[in-house]
Order: sequence, then C-alpha cells, then structure tokens
Amino acid sequence: MSRRASFTHTNQSSAGNGSLPGRRVQWLPRAAWWLAGLYLADRLLRLAAASHFLQRAEPEDLPVWPRVTILQPITRGASDLPGVLAARAALNYPCQTSHVLICDRTDHASQALCSEWLAAQPELDVELVLAEGAHGPVASKLEKLHAGLPHATGDVLCFVDDDVILRPAALTTLVRYLETPRAGATFGLACYTNWDTAAASLMSAFVNSNALLTYLPLTYLAPPFTITGHFFCIRREVFATAGGLGHMEGRIDDDHELARRVRSFELRCVQTPALYDVNNSLADLAAYANQIRRWFIIPRQAMLPGMSFREQLVTMLGSAGNLIPPLLAILAVTGRARGVWQALCFCLACFAAAQGYCERRYLGRQTPPLRWPYLIAAALITPLQALAALLGKPEFTWRGQRLYLHRGGAVDLLEE
Repeated sequence: MSRRASFTHTNQSSAGNGSLPGRRVQWLPRAAWWLAGLYLADRLLRLAAASHFLQRAEPEDLPVWPRVTILQPITRGASDLPGVLAARAALNYPCQTSHVLICDRTDHASQALCSEWLAAQPELDVELVLAEGAHGPVASKLEKLHAGLPHATGDVLCFVDDDVILRPAALTTLVRYLETPRAGATFGLACYTNWDTAAASLMSAFVNSNALLTYLPLTYLAPPFTITGHFFCIRREVFATAGGLGHMEGRIDDDHELARRVRSFELRCVQTPALYDVNNSLADLAAYANQIRRWFIIPRQAMLPGMSFREQLVTMLGSAGNLIPPLLAILAVTGRARGVWQALCFCLACFAAAQGYCERRYLGRQTPPLRWPYLIAAALITPLQALAALLGKPEFTWRGQRLYLHRGGAVDLLEE
C-alpha cells in the first residue's frame, strides 16, 4: 500500500472512531440547546412570578393614615438634587409628611439647593439639619441619619437616598403594606434611569434587567431576608424596639443589619410593588466594576453568614440562570460550532423579549434605543463580574476609601 493510501485510511479510521472534532460537533451544540431551553424556562417562570406579584390587589386604604417623616441624608455633589427634591414635593401621600434633609456642615452647595427648595415649598414641613463627621468634614450616611433622627416626628420613618426620585404613589404603597399582618419594614423596587455614560448605562441595564425578575420571584420561594436600603419604611415603635441604628459603628451594611433585627422579633420585611427611579451617575467603567463588586461582596460577607441554608439555596438558584448566556458565549467562542452560536442568539432573543415586555408593562421606563447594546453587554459580562466578586477578595472602594470587609460585617480601612 502506498504512503498516500495509508494516510487516507488512517484519517478515515480516526473520524469513524470519533476524533475530538467529531465528538465536539456531536455534543456541544446539543448541550448548548439544552442550556438555551433551561434559560427559556427560567425567563418564563420569572415572568410568570413577577406578573402574578404585580397584578395582585394592594391592601385597602387605611381609615387613618399615619404621619410620616422622610429622612434624607444628602451626599456632597449628589447627581440631581433639584430633581430629587422636586419629586419629594410631588408625593401624593394622603396625610401630611415631614422632611428632614441632612447635609454636611461644610457642604454649602447642597445646603443652598435645599434652602432654595425649602423657600419654594412653603406648604411643606421641612427641616434642614447639619451633620458633623467623626473623622473629618464629611459625615458618613450613618452619622447623618443619627443627626437627623432626633428631628423625626412621624409615626412612620421613611429612609430614602439622595439619588432616588420617588414616583408619586411610592410612599403611599409602602405605608399600605406596612399595615399588613406582622409587617416590620417595607421596601420597593429600583428602576435606574441614568444613561449618560457607558458606565451609567451598564449599571442601569444591569439593574433594570434583574431587579424585577429576581427579587419578585424569590418572594415565592422564601420570605425577604433583607431590605433594599434605597427607600424603605418602618414604624417608629418597631425601629425603637429593634435598637434603631445603634451599635452599627464600623459597619456599612446598615440596611442588612436593620432587616436582621426586625426579623429577630418575628416581623416580616415586605417586598412591595412600589417602583422608584434612581439617577445613579458613574464616571467610568472602573467605577461601574467597583460598584458591582461592592453590591456582591457586602451580602456575601455581611448577610450570608446569618442566612439559613434554605435562604442561601434560594439565593443561589435565583441567580444561576443569569450565568447561562455568558457560558454559551464562552462555548461559542472556544468551540466554534454553529449550533452554539444559534443557541446563544436564541438566549439573547429571550432576554431582550423579556426585558422589552417588563419595560412596557411594568417598569414604566424604557431603555433608549441606542443603549440596547448595553443591555446585551450586561447580560453577557455582568454575571461573570458578579461571580468574580463572590469568589475574590472582599475588598472594594467606597466613597474614596479602600475597604476590607470581614465576614460578619466589620470593616477595615486599607487606604484613603
């Protein structure tokens, strides 16, 4: 037999016996389509749960609405403070509310904006409080709240961040649910609205494609075990019984710790359908990556140790589906099989369809057409960033400081 004939025979035998490329062609597209099927089922189940949650009847109006004090710590250089304050004046809560605005004593720019708003709203009950920082001119959020709490007169305390633009009915919804049995604290759902930069667009894309389809379905598997700290309400007596914000020095997870204290009295943290907008400005992609790290490291280190096995399992299962599109993208690039690319495109189509439906039907805000590529990027990249944060060192930058977060919630300052 000639050398050419021998070579040809060997190649044919290898192919017939199942060489690596042959085996890859057989199993890789098939596995990819199984993953795509799982992702479709995941999206449909999430949509069904979220739709059921949001279509439930809200609690009835209260015969007597409690007085509410809104505590609002203001950070130096807040993104859209005039817009935030204008939304506070537009709240349609049925009873009078009081507003406590808390600025750094040396933050004259924010004080001027607050004073201007106060003068333009003479019918509102507003008090401007100045806070001192324990270690410098800038007070922490916790220090600001400690300064503002003695000025709160309401039966219900509402805590809201300075980048949150409340929709008119948001406060009414939270107070309604606060009157349901064993409700200790109530909170809502964020919708990010800043698309000015690539970093802000990625953040808005990530939150808007995950909040609705993650937090609401989880309520059917386990009661909420934390509070979303952007915007929440708690009755004054419950807050006092739970120890308020006392003994939280050196912690940055005040919302998680307060939720733990509320639940220790067998009261519920209640997820409500109240939607609110967040104008979160991020300068660059490094700031975006750091915020993703912080959002996942803080729960891992401060919240996870106190969660039951069921709560940990529910949290893991609630996020597992988000890893399918990036996994398929990796397989498509490395495997170079046409079927894998098709499965990936199918998953991204499912993602886009679910997102478009939620925006039109529930969020009331739509992604600008030119920003849709950021939604796709968030679906492919952000789950891997989150996974890296969960597996990496518990270090991140927050308000200009490099921090190390210990298991349990204690913080070490690494550098300014």
